[in-house]
Amino acid sequence: MRIPLHLSLLACGAACLLSACAPMLGRDDPARQQLTVSVVNSLSWTNPLSGKRDGARTSWPLLSPGGAHEQFPLAQLRQCQPDGSCAWGVMRAERSIDGISYGPSGVALDVTLVQDVARRQEVHQAEMNAAMAIPSDVAALQSQRPWHQHLQLQYGQVRHVVLELGVAYDICVRRIDAAGQVLDACDIPFI
Repeated sequence: MRIPLHLSLLACGAACLLSACAPMLGRDDPARQQLTVSVVNSLSWTNPLSGKRDGARTSWPLLSPGGAHEQFPLAQLRQCQPDGSCAWGVMRAERSIDGISYGPSGVALDVTLVQDVARRQEVHQAEMNAAMAIPSDVAALQSQRPWHQHLQLQYGQVRHVVLELGVAYDICVRRIDAAGQVLDACDIPFI
């Protein structure tokens, strides 16, 4: 059977186009092996009423080299002095990731986490509107600390970051195959 010239040229052009796109993916890009990379992260703090750890843990795929932005839920924090006096605050925290590049055994990325603690905070997003305030007759905490770091994470490695006022941030990357099976464990507990 003879293939018409226009079809063979079309097939040849498609093959060239696909081979030209392969270098753009990067030699170590998991997508070349039909893998997805997922970020698991959590922000945790001590619940001022129960004294136990509280927080939020999320997981989402890295679909864009441009990264992703995440707004954590509002939280109350408390800091007490040796004399028993305490100050309270409302924490608003958001995290962004960009500068993503893949290596043979992990991912390099830039992480920025902004922790803003004040008497009153509000969050307005398409999926969430919330406000929280500390009464005016209670001593209030005030702090705004951006944390920025270029991280090189091995798949399954958890990076633990201690922030101020008892807040901690954990981040890990893992690979997921085309069947949805997780290939790397990220030991970040559900809170």
